[in-house]
Formats: sequence, structure tokens, C-alpha cells
Amino acid sequence: MKLFTVGPTQMRQEILDVRHQQVPYFRTTEFSKIMLDSDRLMKKFMNAPESYKSIYLTASGTGALEATIMNCMNENDHALIINGGTFGQRFVDLCKLHEIPYTEIKLDNNEELTGEHFLKVDNDNYTFVIANIDETSTAQLYDINLLKSFAKKHNAYLVIDAISSFLIDPYDMAGNNIDVTILSSQKGLCIAPGLSPVVISERLYEERVKHNNIKNLYFDFNQYIKNFLRGQTPFTPAVGVCYEMNKALHLIEAEGYENYLTRIDSVAKDFREKIKDLPISIPEFTLSNAVTPIRFEKPIAREVFSILKDKYDIFVNPTGGENEDYVLRIAHIGDTNVEDNTMLVELLKKVIEELA
Repeated sequence: MKLFTVGPTQMRQEILDVRHQQVPYFRTTEFSKIMLDSDRLMKKFMNAPESYKSIYLTASGTGALEATIMNCMNENDHALIINGGTFGQRFVDLCKLHEIPYTEIKLDNNEELTGEHFLKVDNDNYTFVIANIDETSTAQLYDINLLKSFAKKHNAYLVIDAISSFLIDPYDMAGNNIDVTILSSQKGLCIAPGLSPVVISERLYEERVKHNNIKNLYFDFNQYIKNFLRGQTPFTPAVGVCYEMNKALHLIEAEGYENYLTRIDSVAKDFREKIKDLPISIPEFTLSNAVTPIRFEKPIAREVFSILKDKYDIFVNPTGGENEDYVLRIAHIGDTNVEDNTMLVELLKKVIEELA
């Protein structure tokens, strides 16, 4: 099996070696040291000061999105949401559910987020600006300068879902005045699903989270922050995934953070170069290095996906909605390289010819 998927990803052997070990008991000083060590590296790579608060949820990324809204926002807020696809819509759905007033910038397929979009909604007071910095369903990488400038103008908190961008594209939490960074283990960390870290700025913690009294036991950030002072979580964490996280972060540190990002960038660029002669196209807007959406000229995407899976044991990401017959998404993270790109592109060419 070979995964060219954005999550779960093709895991490195070093991570698989950790995964195959006995999961240890976790209410120990040894486990606490592992968690605090992971948190140190996580904050180092995202440029988050030590004073920023970390929450490690045993949940999917959507659980972390919802927990963030519950702990940081209330009905007196007004959020600006960038809705450019499936995951932007998820923020909209969550704000509706929790009765948080919002305005959305709704992007059409292949529409790039620009400063013009912000001018059209710059007639109200906002307390939060919310975006998936890489809208994974389209692979568009939003311009962080547009987001942080608008948030600063309104003195709003900036919430970034970086699940499929952190440890893939350059990311600077403090430098870009980001108040919340939301992550999930199966994407940029390239480990198993089940763990979703959230990092909160000191400003947001002191002004909102610290004084918030939400009616929820499991997702109460204050309990996680209190327990993490000793490197623990209030409830049983995904212990095995926590050990995988520590190993993954140390592998990145050993390679060098900049070298790690450069390698992913080179794999993404190599794939995009190699598909130029195929009867497919890719969007013109800025893409994350995480994934390349390829659009076929004919409605064969689902057939290509099935043939790759069933005949060659190769998995790529399908796309839902109106694009499901035309678009597949090819990930460039995890244990893949330019040689794997060559193999995949040759298979894509073969399958397309078979379906012609």
C-alpha cells in the first residue's frame, strides 16, 4: 500500500516502529516529560512563545475546531469566516450551531482570496477572524498577510486552522499575530489520527479562555491548561499517538526544520512539473505544498481513484461535491519522494489512456 493522501499519510518506518510498541501507562513522570518535550518542539517550529497555552485533545480536527469556538467565543462576538471549501464551511456550521454571529467570505471553485474580498465586508466590527490557512478541499493557501492585517485593523483575534499546513508550509504564529493555532496529528505531523493540539496566545487566554466557564466537561480548555503544567491531560489521551508525535518532532529537529520544509516543497514542485504533459490541469491560485488538486478533462476522477486503489494499491484523495467526477487530490507529505512521483505519474498516464 502506498498513500498519496493528506491524512492519514504514508508513515515513516521510524514512526511505525513506535506504533508497534506496547502502549505504556501514562500517569507517570516519564510520560509527562515526553509531552513537555513535544510541546517545546511544537512551539519552536511554529514560533510560539513559551507563555502560549497548549491543549492536547484526543479528538479529530473537527473536535478541536468546535472546542476552540466553545472556549474562545460567545454570542456577543462577531466572526469573519473565510469559507473557501469543505473546511471553511465547517467553521460556518459550528458558528451556526453555537449561535455565534458571523459574516462569511464565500469563495467559488478556483476563486482566489484577495484584498478585494475584505473590502466588501469591511463595514462592521469583528472580534474574530477565522480561516483554514490551507483549505484542504481545494489546496488553496491563503495569504496570511491579508488575514493578519484585517484582524489587526479590527483588533480581532486571529484563529487559524493549520491542520494541513503546519510542518508543510512556513508558519509563524507570533510573527503573524495568530491567537489560535489548531492542528491534528494525521496531517502535517504525519502520524496516526486521534490527537489534536491547540495552541492559544497569552492575550486570548488572559482575556477570554481564563474567565470562560463553558458547560462542557471534556472540552474545557482551562482543565487542559491546568493539567499540562505537569505535562498531563485531564482525561486519557491517545497515548500511543503522543509517543509517535514525540518521535516525529525529533525526526524533524534532526533533519532541520527548514530542510524538512524544503524537502516537501521540492516534492510538490516535482510532481506539478511531471504532470504538465498529462490531460489534466491545476488551479492558478497559490497552492499549499501539502497537496495538488488535479482536474481531468473528462468526468473520470472516481474511476481513476478506484483503479489506483483496486489494481495498484495506491491511494489518493477523492473530492466530494460538484467536483467529485473531475478532481483528485495528490498529497506530497509523509514518506513519499520524487521517485514515488515518477511512479504515480506513469500510472496516471496509463490509467487515463485506458479510460480514453
